[in-house]
Amino acid sequence: MKHPSAGPGDFERRLERARSIEAADAAAQPLAFLVRVLTHQLRRSAEPAVREAAARTAEDALPNRLVQQYPLLDLTSAAAPIAGETQAAVEELGDAAPGPLREAGLSLVARSEMEQRELVEAWLDDTSLLDPRLALWIRVTAGPILELAAARSEPPEKEEWTGLACPLCGDAPQCSVIVEESGAFLQGSPRYLVCGRCAGWWDFPRAKCPTCGEDDSRKISPYAAEDWPWARIDVCEACRGYIKTFDLREKGAMKVVPLVDDVATLALDVWAHEQGLTRQGLSLAGV
Repeated sequence: MKHPSAGPGDFERRLERARSIEAADAAAQPLAFLVRVLTHQLRRSAEPAVREAAARTAEDALPNRLVQQYPLLDLTSAAAPIAGETQAAVEELGDAAPGPLREAGLSLVARSEMEQRELVEAWLDDTSLLDPRLALWIRVTAGPILELAAARSEPPEKEEWTGLACPLCGDAPQCSVIVEESGAFLQGSPRYLVCGRCAGWWDFPRAKCPTCGEDDSRKISPYAAEDWPWARIDVCEACRGYIKTFDLREKGAMKVVPLVDDVATLALDVWAHEQGLTRQGLSLAGV
């Protein structure tokens, strides 16, 4: 699939959606913080140094795709420029962050340049290696570079990649999307996973768990909420993991932007956590 609307680098569309949502109390503060984050990322994405770093990160994406070497982006070259963005992000966004997150940001920028780069390298290798609050700050600073790099790269087709991790940057999916596409009637509407790190989309089987790979449809159960008929939790009984799915075929889903509406539907995550379920790719609400 070609890059979708509000896909990699489309901070403006996401910002527009985040500003337009009237959120319930639980999601109001996370959405307000998301607006600040997207405003920062949109501004930084116009900086020449950021765009140059993104171009270097995407340089080998096509050759890597031809030899099926994943992830396609050169994350090693991205580490230093991402670390260099940390100070600006914490200075601009620290006052809008909840207390513990603000403290984590101050702790991050208080470290030496070498320590910051080592943390970024660890996060690029596996986001779960870091404390979630530190990981969130690095995700905020990395967004402009990784997303612009992803936007310059052609994502693989379904025949090339249906793995559990993002083929562009290697991260776990943040959410799932079902769309209506022309010519898909006989095969059913396709499902895509959405990466929270580079905002890339990739094809993924409908009845398969993106956490553990379980493909017995009897072990995958959907749970919907009345408030959002186009949003649901897909639970895997095998691993007790879940992913939030947005069905863009449903009425009222026309304006949905998955990486934004994931934050706005925080109540679904609260319910899932009460059931003892876990998710891999955290939203910018921290869950």
